[in-house]
Amino acid sequence: MSKEPRNKYRRFSFLSDWRGIKNALGEMRGIGHPRQPKLNLDRASASVDPTFDEQWFIKTISDRVESHPDNSMEFPFAGERIFEKPLVGFVAGDDPIFAKFKEIIGPHHFAPAEIMAWQAQNNGVNPPPAGELSVVSFVLPISGKTRRENAEENQWCSERWAQTRLRGEIFSQALVRELVALLMGKGILAVSPDVTPMFRKQRYPKVGWASPWSHRHIAYAAGLGTFGKNDLLITEKGCAHRVGSFVVHRKLKPNRPRPEDIHAYCLQYQGTECLKCAKRCPVGAIDIKGHDKETCYGRVAKSLRYCNKNYHIFIYGCGLCSVNVPCEAGIPNK
Repeated sequence: MSKEPRNKYRRFSFLSDWRGIKNALGEMRGIGHPRQPKLNLDRASASVDPTFDEQWFIKTISDRVESHPDNSMEFPFAGERIFEKPLVGFVAGDDPIFAKFKEIIGPHHFAPAEIMAWQAQNNGVNPPPAGELSVVSFVLPISGKTRRENAEENQWCSERWAQTRLRGEIFSQALVRELVALLMGKGILAVSPDVTPMFRKQRYPKVGWASPWSHRHIAYAAGLGTFGKNDLLITEKGCAHRVGSFVVHRKLKPNRPRPEDIHAYCLQYQGTECLKCAKRCPVGAIDIKGHDKETCYGRVAKSLRYCNKNYHIFIYGCGLCSVNVPCEAGIPNK
């Protein structure tokens, strides 16, 4: 495609791409999100409705990913699907792993009961105990076209990847907002931390750049994958994905076993020489010791200018270490 149509499209995206700017403000400062839906107090007894079981959540999330209009690219790839069929898992709200997260990640990381107490207070109801809560986690695998296109790059992310980073995040947030609104309308208390004012990324003393709710760690807790040298989550659909989660006042049974070894699916951690992800990193942020988040962040921050100049999208991204590697699209054989 010639550059002419693209250059006419959101020519001044630093100013005109309001969705990208809004998304960045929400992610970094916790502002700009729509108001939280109100709990339907007339249907509060629905918290014990057997309709909303594990299969309901799996089917509802899968159906919405399949048919949602926001799960699609825009110019010049209009109509292409961003994400493929999702993975869905559950973890109990009182699982001891949430206490471990406060030690490993830091005390700033929410426990499910903490963020749910905020939502309960907003609606004038008593906060439910942790034992009555569950966290629903989902993995959205990135399309094969996007993975292949990004695999051809070695310095900056491809255009499809940049669109996925922006539009995919907007879709993921729209998905959880719609699910939370649906549940709240049915009288079931629910909340997704990353679409509330409580969510903001910042530097923390122990872990550097982080958020108060890690979708990747929640996904590990739900048995959906384990971590690689690049800190990405390796799942049965690979490590090229977006991850989301939300808390709900339901007792849902965990449906996937959680490996005790948090690196169980990474070849390098399991003794097989690999480090393909390290070779893919253009700034050497990955090595035998692991992932240097500050170096990685510095590179990703610079990509904002590149994506604006070349794709006219107000977004930052990279993803080079998640493609053209053995764990790109599945769990690699040892």
